[in-house]
Amino acid sequence: MTTSGAAAKVQHRSYLPVPLDLFVPDQALNFTVYVRREGDTLVPVCPKGGALGRADLDAWQRDGMAVRYVDTSEHRAYQSFAQATMDRLGDRQDLPTARKAELCYRVTRELVKDAVDSCGVESVVGDRRRQWTENLVALICADEAAVHGMLSMLSHDYYTYTHMVNVSVMVTSLAYRLGDRDPDRLKMLAGGGLLHDVGKLRISPDVLNKTGRLTPDECEEIRSHPGLGLSVLVDRKDVRPQELLMVQQHHEKLDGSGYPSGLVRSEISVEAQMTTVVDIYDALTCKRPYRPAMSAAKAMAILDDEAAAKINPDMLAAWKEVVRLSLETEGHGG
Repeated sequence: MTTSGAAAKVQHRSYLPVPLDLFVPDQALNFTVYVRREGDTLVPVCPKGGALGRADLDAWQRDGMAVRYVDTSEHRAYQSFAQATMDRLGDRQDLPTARKAELCYRVTRELVKDAVDSCGVESVVGDRRRQWTENLVALICADEAAVHGMLSMLSHDYYTYTHMVNVSVMVTSLAYRLGDRDPDRLKMLAGGGLLHDVGKLRISPDVLNKTGRLTPDECEEIRSHPGLGLSVLVDRKDVRPQELLMVQQHHEKLDGSGYPSGLVRSEISVEAQMTTVVDIYDALTCKRPYRPAMSAAKAMAILDDEAAAKINPDMLAAWKEVVRLSLETEGHGG
């Protein structure tokens, strides 16, 4: 039920945007929900322990209010709510598959961001990865069009957490395009994609986010992230060998010019070769501290040059088709 203006206006605090579709009627909430009023002031509309009614949610939907807000002081409570909501997302009959895919991506990106910001490797590797891979693969297998909708709305801001989630979506989409239909294998690929840059959580943010030219020592630090990722994950029983190879080998190139080991052709796992294609594409099409995002066409031209000797041309051809379909989805408004 909605409170009727009882609370005073709140200013000079920070808030998290929450997609309205995450809420279901009459669900008790363990955090306060805020709405933006005139003058950009945020006021509470549902207190901690309260619930939003069907009438509230329907009215907000009619008004075109896509988000509500949560005070960052309650972000742990919100995260627990978001994770529980994601577990039930597949059973939601009130949402189209495309909207489920968008919610899955946006909420997971925020959960991974929190884990990355707090260096919570365990949070990335454990339950959040399991939850993400199960939801992503269920959506893809239920409706292939959902993945093109998800690809069309991926964030192009280059942060480690965004890139990890983007690559997970992309490598799973590429595998599906190449004919992989086994849900367990798709979950493995989604999980490996999410983990591929986990070694960067062990690198100084000042180096990762530097806008100027890197020094030789800084370049070496960046190039250490596959090995650092492997060392973080190698003893975990819930990370499969193929996922470890995606982490360790995603910067290897077919002609031996990659790193960390200079592997050639069949020495590089199929899963790592797929990861390489989408890793490069996402890095090129995202805004970086030192350059703007490239267009899909320009990124593909660079990948075409790489395919001459460095990356798998058949995988690139399949990825081009995935991108074409996602751009068509975007052009038609989803």
